[in-house]
Amino acid sequence: MENTGFRFAELRTRHDLKQWQIARILNVKTNTYSKWEKGINDISLEKLNELANFYRVSLDYFVGISDLYYEVKPKPIKLAIMRKRLLLLRQEKNLSQSLLSKKTGFAQTTYSSFETGVRTPTAFKLFHLCQFYQVSFDYLLGRSDQKERELSTVA
Repeated sequence: MENTGFRFAELRTRHDLKQWQIARILNVKTNTYSKWEKGINDISLEKLNELANFYRVSLDYFVGISDLYYEVKPKPIKLAIMRKRLLLLRQEKNLSQSLLSKKTGFAQTTYSSFETGVRTPTAFKLFHLCQFYQVSFDYLLGRSDQKERELSTVA
């Protein structure tokens, strides 16, 4: 898996925590968390959201889409909104699922399953869709209604 810029280690060390402590908070094995942090395995959206809520940061900051570091209130992800927004974004670009599949490298059936709710994308897959559509991770997951990314850095 390619390095996406997710800020696992940065946030963990900023809070002076060890991998085993975060693993315990997430109720996963230390090895599982370690593989997420190293980019070896992908993380579910639910666990990624748990981490963002624990650290009180936006998902955009956590995944490296934004460099704005500020405290946010814990928020749920809304998968029904994600499905609707994926459909709307695809339609705004006048793309069929087949053409989108060719442009993103996702199988058409995989993308279709994201729009219909048969499957939930992993964090890495959704990151790539955010890059493709040039939208906020928080927006896609219904944590924000702000479509645009906040790219500036706050000192």
